[in-house]
Amino acid sequence: MKRLVNTNAVLQRGIAAGITLFETLDEPGEPDTGARQLKRARGEVEFRGACFTYDEAKGRVLHDIGFRVPAGSTVALVGRSGSGKSTLVGLLPRFYDVEAGEVLLDGVDIREYRLRDLRRQLSLVSQDVLLFDDTIANNIAFGALGDAPREAVEAAAEAAFVTEFAAGLPQGLDTPVGQRGALLSGGQRQRVAIARAVLKNAPVLILDEATSALDTESERIVQRALESLMTGCTTLVIAHRLSTVENADSIVVLHDGAAVEQGAHAELLARGGIYSGLYRMQFAD
Repeated sequence: MKRLVNTNAVLQRGIAAGITLFETLDEPGEPDTGARQLKRARGEVEFRGACFTYDEAKGRVLHDIGFRVPAGSTVALVGRSGSGKSTLVGLLPRFYDVEAGEVLLDGVDIREYRLRDLRRQLSLVSQDVLLFDDTIANNIAFGALGDAPREAVEAAAEAAFVTEFAAGLPQGLDTPVGQRGALLSGGQRQRVAIARAVLKNAPVLILDEATSALDTESERIVQRALESLMTGCTTLVIAHRLSTVENADSIVVLHDGAAVEQGAHAELLARGGIYSGLYRMQFAD
């Protein structure tokens, strides 16, 4: 009887997994309406009157957002939780499309590009790192969709300070990371994600709260790796800790889905507006 109960439990888990799998397979494919090919972008990004709604009953979550990010520059997106920062950067890889307005890359509406070509231009490093149950090296190689020589993987690992901790592991870069990277610390997982982005070498980089969940020492190391990665890239940064965005070329402040302030750190502090209030509140804690 006990064996039968155990078998039933396994069977029920299998059925649940099967249902989830078939629900995923039944999902409609992503709309790929573009026909324009793009080998490598210069990296100029512009949001022009961008609006977005998740649920019409709840109204728009982004309202007429407009700003330009020159190629090679860094723009930080700042605002309270729920202000629309992650939603906004999610428009760039077309995780969802604008309801009104445009998002442009090199002056062209991103919907005109083939989806695979568009996403080749972008690297994303977020606080939620997805690692596969494989080796460190193979997880890094995923940044180039697995098509990367060992030397390139090792160079990316070196640039992202992965080698620094991997050298102390029994199999080095060939050490398995476990399911979802469970055998690595949060800081180590972030460094693997950065190494992926280094290997991909995309012209546009999105950093979505990339250091928010790290302790001080891990954040220091990851920040060094990010600074190296950002060199020469057009970068959009979302950061909870405002000290990490002080050196951005421009800061865009979002409030209730609207861009309410824009300028350099010192300029926004001097205005005494929302950014200034957030900054002083954070450093008063």
